[in-house]
Amino acid sequence: MKSSYMTKKISFILAFSLMMSAISLQAETSLLGNSQEGCITVHNRILAKANGKAISVVDIMKKMDMLFYRQFPQFTSSAQARYQFYQANWKHVLTEMIDKELLMADAEESKLQISAGDVRQEMESLFGPNIIANLDKIGLTFDEAYDMVFADITIRRMMYFRVQLKAISQATPQKIREFYDEFSKTNVRDNQWIYNVITIRHRDQSKAAEMANRVHGLLTIDNIALADLPAKIADNSPAKAKAPTVVVSEEFHTNEKELSDSFKSTLVTMTPGSYSIPISQKSRSDNSSVVRIFFLKNMTPGGAVPFSELEAKIKAKLIENGIEVESKAYISKLRLHFDVQEEQLQELLSSDFQPFELK
Repeated sequence: MKSSYMTKKISFILAFSLMMSAISLQAETSLLGNSQEGCITVHNRILAKANGKAISVVDIMKKMDMLFYRQFPQFTSSAQARYQFYQANWKHVLTEMIDKELLMADAEESKLQISAGDVRQEMESLFGPNIIANLDKIGLTFDEAYDMVFADITIRRMMYFRVQLKAISQATPQKIREFYDEFSKTNVRDNQWIYNVITIRHRDQSKAAEMANRVHGLLTIDNIALADLPAKIADNSPAKAKAPTVVVSEEFHTNEKELSDSFKSTLVTMTPGSYSIPISQKSRSDNSSVVRIFFLKNMTPGGAVPFSELEAKIKAKLIENGIEVESKAYISKLRLHFDVQEEQLQELLSSDFQPFELK
């Protein structure tokens, strides 16, 4: 069941005649769930030859079918959904299949071993325990799916050994520290304030002040929880009396540069977990006089973000950058080694050839 991968020079064949007549795939459900028939016509031809293996439109389609089933199993029978997926992905899937053959050739040279148990386990994970029935839904045979999964596992392991391990080894403690030192020069965190505002309003400022003092006592002496304050005030206020309104704000998370001067002048005098005394201020919404009580939950000092907070993120970023660089270098090395004709590949990808048609 495993394919034999022999190392050979790779050349692209862009002018092959059709290998078979157009193939039609039937479906009865559209992407939007409407009950309508659709037909995908596949204009099959050989697009490339890699490692002695011809890559045709049908080969690309079968690979995309497996990807489609993995991502969108609910649309397996939708011709429109498949067609859109094909159109969006066939070019980069072709490129990936070419690079896959290069990786498979390198794996063959390196004598990388993949067990049948590893392949079977991944197939069950991908297609479920009823593998044959689910493969039938997407038009793949067991052998075809086995070879694809075998290749996927091989590629992942080759990329790990040839690319990821190099990238990980390059993310040294010294480079992490150097990245942090450079980053911290231009990335300074502002002071961050976490607070609530209790606003008391009434036309009569003396009544507003009286209510504010009462609220302050409930919070600081009776230790009423801030969340319980509105209910406590409502329970103790006469139903018909025009009592002052007491509104507790949401919890604000604000950088210091975003704070208004009036708020900042109060908050800077407070310690976390404390309430301010009642303060008479002007409302920014309607310029009316209000009384406010501030609750400062926490203040995180600004400055450079501590190294301990960024170390893991920097390491991950360096590894990510390293993988990108090493991947390009590895693929370029393989394409040079196996004599891939880049100009012919780009000519195909930039042409107006349409391998699929929805009728």
